[in-house]
Amino acid sequence: MHQVRMKKAIKGKDIIDRLKTKYGTLDNLKKLHKEGNPEDSNTCFDLEEWDVHKDALDEDVKEIRVLFTEEPPLGKIELELLNSIKSDKPKSIEDLAGLVGKDIEIVKDRLNFLAVNDFIELKESVNDNLVPIFPYEYLQIVIGEVPISK
Repeated sequence: MHQVRMKKAIKGKDIIDRLKTKYGTLDNLKKLHKEGNPEDSNTCFDLEEWDVHKDALDEDVKEIRVLFTEEPPLGKIELELLNSIKSDKPKSIEDLAGLVGKDIEIVKDRLNFLAVNDFIELKESVNDNLVPIFPYEYLQIVIGEVPISK
């Protein structure tokens, strides 16, 4: 088992917006939670998050995301891209491909994978280029079981 932990600063408003995208309204979330929807066991956690952040929209929150995978989540090229995005702050996908010395199509494919799996964000710039952003303070990969800290 592999764990990937990522920590970033996020506004309460962004958390509420994400929950609205997922559930529509707070009433919809409450209804799903009450019904005990077996396909979405996160409703309890999401309901708590909505309640905590609804009155603190402008507050910064440290959000830690944890992903669990059976297979190693990232290969050498993904790690190289993430490192370059974080340290070099490329202005476009083409810029990133040049920085890492990789073919643009390979870079685009791997960036799409990273974006779909929430490792990065792809933001449009003023000149319509997609800019890869590493929004986290850190990314940690844990292989095996993690001892519980006391």
